Order: sequence, then structure tokens, then C-alpha cells
Amino acid sequence: MSVVPAEYCPVSIGASMLADRWSLLIVREVMVGAHQFNAILRGLPGLSRSLLTTRLRHLEELGVLKRVPTGSGRTHEYRLTPAGEDLHEVIHALGRWTVRWWFPAPRPEQVDNALLLWRMRAGITSQLPEGRTTMLFDFTDGDVKRGWIVATNTEVSVCLHDPGFVVDLHVTGSGRTWHEIWYGHRQLKQAIADGDIIIEGPAKLARAFPKWFALSPFSADVAAATASH
Repeated sequence: MSVVPAEYCPVSIGASMLADRWSLLIVREVMVGAHQFNAILRGLPGLSRSLLTTRLRHLEELGVLKRVPTGSGRTHEYRLTPAGEDLHEVIHALGRWTVRWWFPAPRPEQVDNALLLWRMRAGITSQLPEGRTTMLFDFTDGDVKRGWIVATNTEVSVCLHDPGFVVDLHVTGSGRTWHEIWYGHRQLKQAIADGDIIIEGPAKLARAFPKWFALSPFSADVAAATASH
């Protein structure tokens, strides 16, 4: 793809290729495991289907993403090229810089429980019990008041309507508290001990619950920044 920046400078050239509102966020979604069009779209509220199509094409032309046929050969997935993989450093540096200077606890209007459940889904670890585990989350704030995470050893899904499975754990708390936990402002175990997160279900599952979730890749940086203030 031919790029004509305003200035012969690596920062200018890089900005002309990637510094729109969505390109790096699309790359971030692919990095965390969203490889299908709809999965990428779900992780980016406010992005239209048509604009996502345009941005994906742009990133392919840049050589940042590539389309890979699925097993059936009838559909495709988006994967990072070596150039795309090399953006890990850029994205993480941007996130760490933001954490250092402009990342306070979330405001009420930033609480997006549906999106947070989607993020939590991507961080489910391999420490789940065998079979299917269904978790019902009830939120005391935010636009979305209820959601389910249904997890097996091979697949994790998020539902905003009852999937019809027996609930193994019922989790209640505020969306703001969950945002603070996932991004590293608070510790999950402490929130449970304080009664801000209530978990109902078999004791063995309730004890194991905190081990099932990998937090935001910036959570350690946020925790360190929070502790220093």
C-alpha cells in the first residue's frame, strides 16, 4: 500500500498508517483471540460493520493482518502477520503509558458490563473443572444487569439471555467493582472478603472461582500505580 505522509519521519509514517481511531484496537482484539469478523466487532462497541470491513482491508493491505481459511474452507479468520505481531510492543507501551498518567478508577458512564463479560471470557484459564460450568452474573449498576459465562475446556461463550443451563455459580456485585477488579484497581479476593462480590454455589467451586480468570494484561501495572498513590 502506498502511504504518503506529511513528513519523512518514522513517527509520521507510522501515524499515517495506524493512528486512526480503530486500527490499533482491531489489532488488539485479534491479539487477544478474536479472529472472526463478528468477534472483533463485538469487542469494539461503536464501530460499524462497514467501517470494520474498511479497516480490516486497510490492515491487510499494510501487511499487518492476513486472512486464513478455516477448516471448512468456506469462511476465514484474521491472523496477525509478523508485522502485526510486532505491534504487541507498541500496544502494550501505549497501555502502560496511559496507566501511568491517565487511568483512574472507572466513572459510572464507563461501566459497560456486556463488554466486560466479553473481556473476562477471553481471560478464562485452564483451571476450570471438567465439563460445562455456567456462571450467572447479576450487576447492581450499569445498563446490562445480567449476563452468563458458559465455559467448557474447549470453548467459552457469553450470553445476555438465559442459555437454559443449570447455573453452577451465581455472582452478584456492581459493574464498577468488576471493572476495578479486572483492570487491577482492586483484588478479587479482597472484594469477596469485603462482601462487595457475593458468590453463591458449591463451596468447592466458589473457592476455585478467583483462579479461573486471567485479568487485563495491564492489571499488574494498574495495581502498582494504585499502590503508589
